[in-house]
Amino acid sequence: MKTSKQVRMNRHWLTTAVAAWAVAFGLSGTAQAAFPTESLTIIVPYSPGSTDQLARALGAEVAKVLGQNVVVETKPGAGGTVGANYVAKSSKPDGHTMLLAVSSVQTVAPHQNKLPYGYGDLKPVCRVTVGPNVLAARKGAPFGNLAELITYAKANPGKVSYGSAGTGGATHLAGEALAQAAGIKLNHIPFKGVTPAVAAAVGGNVDLVFGFASAIMPQVEGGTLVAIAQLGEKRVSGLPTLTTLKEGGINLTLPPNTGIWVPAGTPDAAVATLDGACKMAAMSASFKELMEKGRTEIDYLGSADFAAVLARENDFFKNLLTSLGMMAK
Repeated sequence: MKTSKQVRMNRHWLTTAVAAWAVAFGLSGTAQAAFPTESLTIIVPYSPGSTDQLARALGAEVAKVLGQNVVVETKPGAGGTVGANYVAKSSKPDGHTMLLAVSSVQTVAPHQNKLPYGYGDLKPVCRVTVGPNVLAARKGAPFGNLAELITYAKANPGKVSYGSAGTGGATHLAGEALAQAAGIKLNHIPFKGVTPAVAAAVGGNVDLVFGFASAIMPQVEGGTLVAIAQLGEKRVSGLPTLTTLKEGGINLTLPPNTGIWVPAGTPDAAVATLDGACKMAAMSASFKELMEKGRTEIDYLGSADFAAVLARENDFFKNLLTSLGMMAK
């Protein structure tokens, strides 16, 4: 039988060990529970489509890793800012509600319009994929590659038109950024979405069109558009023969970064848990297969690295929007 002194010593050892474990894992207080403690929600701020499918595929794998159900909800509107604002301002900052979106909801939209949320109201968890964005020309255009496009545009200022998914959107800004970087003048023609912009290029009504590879490349392969360049930092595996703008001598990269955010006040420990789970999910065979079918490149970055990318992107778009007179007043 243990003496009272031995019992007290054992209790002291146990208390010390638990306290040391709590410190090692960044926990404090007896009331803090492990994360996650309930089902998770991923908010997609767009209408059901490719991003929605990406979120569901990723969420299914995250659920396996964390042992909690993951629900995907779409909250479309105002170019993604309705859903982004919901996560930034209306969600409890505990990690259980996430935003899966393209980075423009953080680095572009808050500068263009007076929104309830700003750049600092969203905390990056990870980057999952990059587009890539592709620039293509109509069949029969007076240029068939990037060098010919630049030469022709310089000789014919304002005569080269490009279609976008709408004024102020990512494809509009891509055209303006290209014009500035290449020292050319392009004529912007806005449409109500990427699909009609692509259709206009296919029909010969505009000379150029920007869009995701999933929207552009089927037309290229069908012979109705001519691929000019991809806008990423490097060639992606799905487009190994298509040059980048940088390879063509234009100092510009505009990869559409798709990632996950949580409200700014979310604890770092919860962010780290989500980061680790999302990385495992992104490397799963089922998720890789879906991304390959959609011509999307998995290019995972953890929270800190993604935050650095977003900071540079934010500065770039602030400067671009200022030069275009498109900053919110």
